[in-house]
Amino acid sequence: MIQNRPAPRWLRELAHGRDAYEELLGWPVSVQVGDRVLIVLIGSSIAAITMPATLGAAVREELSVAMQNGPVLTDPDCLKWTFLTRPPDCLRPGVAACLAREHVDLAPRGSQVVVPTTPTRRPTPVGTAWRWIDPPAPARPRPPAYPVIAITRHLTEHAHLAA
Repeated sequence: MIQNRPAPRWLRELAHGRDAYEELLGWPVSVQVGDRVLIVLIGSSIAAITMPATLGAAVREELSVAMQNGPVLTDPDCLKWTFLTRPPDCLRPGVAACLAREHVDLAPRGSQVVVPTTPTRRPTPVGTAWRWIDPPAPARPRPPAYPVIAITRHLTEHAHLAA
């Protein structure tokens, strides 16, 4: 005999979070059941730039001054920050390699990035979940990738010159 049981709470939370991302932001978010996370597809509407948290904090500060800030999330251990932006049309040859030397990764088209369970900021203990540094806002579009890349390059080049 088949017995219907309600879905586990974690699965209901992920499904609700996925719905919130799609309804509020129009983001292509999916549930990855095996890892119990939400993922966003990197492609024609969303780009992701991941860097060490210390560099991310400096980039975020500069973006804020330039009024180019957007959604920023951190991994459970707060070691890496990811900036979600509009995708760049094209990058000059060598830019991605230059950034990679600084441990800055541009997520390739077709890859996936984990996002927090909800598109709003919610307190979670460090080491337990992905969370927002700056959550997305429905009325505010993601900034272009170019300011994030330019500020990151400026800060890392400046650090090398000072060393």
